[in-house]
Amino acid sequence: MKTFDVLVIGGGTAGTQAAATAQAALAGSGGRVAMFNKGELGGLCILRGCMPTKTMLHAGHLVHEAASHHTPGIGHADLSIDFAAVMANKDAKVARFKAAKLGGIERGGYEVIDAYARFAGPDTIETDTGETFCFTRGAVLASGSDPVIPPIEGIEDVRAAGLMWDSDSVMNMTESPDSAIVLGGGAIGLELGTFLARMGVKTYMVNRSRFYSRVDAELADVMEEVLNSEPNMERIAPLDSKSIEVVDGRVRYHIEVDGEARTLEAAIFVAATGRRARLEGLGLELAGVDHEHGRVRHDAAMCTTNPRIFVAGDATGAELLLHVANWEGKAAGLGAAGVEGDHAVERRLAMGVVFTDPPMATIGMTEAEAAAAGLPVLTASENLAQTGRAITMDVQHGVWKLVAHAETGEVLGSQILGPRADDIIHTISALMYYHGTVQEMLEMPWYHPTLTEVAIGLARSIAGRLPGQPGA
Repeated sequence: MKTFDVLVIGGGTAGTQAAATAQAALAGSGGRVAMFNKGELGGLCILRGCMPTKTMLHAGHLVHEAASHHTPGIGHADLSIDFAAVMANKDAKVARFKAAKLGGIERGGYEVIDAYARFAGPDTIETDTGETFCFTRGAVLASGSDPVIPPIEGIEDVRAAGLMWDSDSVMNMTESPDSAIVLGGGAIGLELGTFLARMGVKTYMVNRSRFYSRVDAELADVMEEVLNSEPNMERIAPLDSKSIEVVDGRVRYHIEVDGEARTLEAAIFVAATGRRARLEGLGLELAGVDHEHGRVRHDAAMCTTNPRIFVAGDATGAELLLHVANWEGKAAGLGAAGVEGDHAVERRLAMGVVFTDPPMATIGMTEAEAAAAGLPVLTASENLAQTGRAITMDVQHGVWKLVAHAETGEVLGSQILGPRADDIIHTISALMYYHGTVQEMLEMPWYHPTLTEVAIGLARSIAGRLPGQPGA
C-alpha cells in the first residue's frame, strides 16, 4: 500500500486546483499529494467545453456579421465556409490550451497517476491497475461529469447508427451536416445550435419546456428577438418527445406540439440535455460519502459526510462551471490538507454566461429570486440598443437590468444581454464582492462612451428611490 498525505480523484479543473492547493499547503512539511487521472489530461473545459466551443462560435460570428450587420455604407457578403478547417482551427487552439494546462500541472509539484481510482474504504483508494493507496490527511473527489442522454424511445438505435451526438462527441465533427436537431435549451444547446445555424446547417432548436424559463423575464423577451433573427434556425418549444428513429440514414424525431403531432427530419440529432456528476462505481458507500439524486452531500467548505473527504467541481452535481470548480477545488484542497480556517465557497456571486450573439451574462439574484428570498428590492433596466455607445455600433438587441436592496442600496444582482456582456458582468462582480452599493457606483468614474457606463443610469435610477431621497 502506498501512502500519501492527500489523494485526488480526477484531473480536470477542480482536481488540478485541489491537488496544487494541497501540495502548496504541505510543501513546507514535505507533504505528498497524488492525483489520479486516466488518459488525456486537460479537463472538460479545455478539451471539449469552454475553449473549443468559443473558438467555433467566433467563426460563426464572423460569418453572421458579414452577412447580417446593420451599418449603413458597408456591404454584405456571404463568406465561404470550410467546415473542416474551422474544426481543425478548434483542434489547434485546444492543443495550445492543453499544453499550457500540462505545464501548470508539471509545476504543481504533485504526482500524477494514470489510472482509474475508486474508494475502497474511508481512507483508502484502489486503482484499475491493482494498486492500493492510503491518505493520511484527506482526499478530494473531483471525478467530473458525463453528458445526459435523454430518455426518448429509440434513442439507443439512433446512437448505435452514429447519428446521435452529445456535447462531447460533437467536438469530433469534421464534416458539416445539412441539417441538425438540437435538443436542449440551456447554455450548451443554445451555443451549439447557434454555431451550427451560422455554419449553414438547417437547425431545429427544440426543448421540452419553454426556452429561457429560468431567465429574468426582460432578458427572455430580448433573447427571443435575438434567436428569431438567426437564419437557418427554427425553435420549437415546449414539446413532448414521443420517439426517434433512423429512416434511410436520417433521423426522424416524432414530437407533439400544442397537442398536434409533428415529425422533424435531419442528418443528425444533438443531445444537449446537460451533464450529470460521474459518481457510479467510485465506492462512495465504502468511503462513507452520502449522495442522492446525482448530488454529493457537502457543506459550505466542500466537506462530505466523511470529514476527511471533500468534493469539488462537476462531481458535486450542482454548479458545473469552471470558475466555480476552481473555487471549490481550492477549498477542497485546503480542507483535505488539514489547513485551519474557514474555507467556505462564496455562493452569493453566482455568475453565468451564455455565449450567444450577443452573449447573456448574469450574476447574483434576479428580481424574482430576491423577492422569493423575502428581500425588499428595487430594480432598474435599460434598453442597451438605445444607449450611446451601442448606437454608434448599430446594436440591434440588448437589455441590462440591475437589482439592489431597497433599503441599503447594496447590489444584489445584475443581468445583461448585449455586446461584451461576458466581460462587462465582471464590473458588477467586483462591486458585489465588496458588498458595493448603487450610491458607491455613482461615486466611481465611468469612461465615456462605453457600454459599461450604462451602469451609471441604472444606479442613479435606483439610488433616487432609496429611503431618505427626495421623492422616494
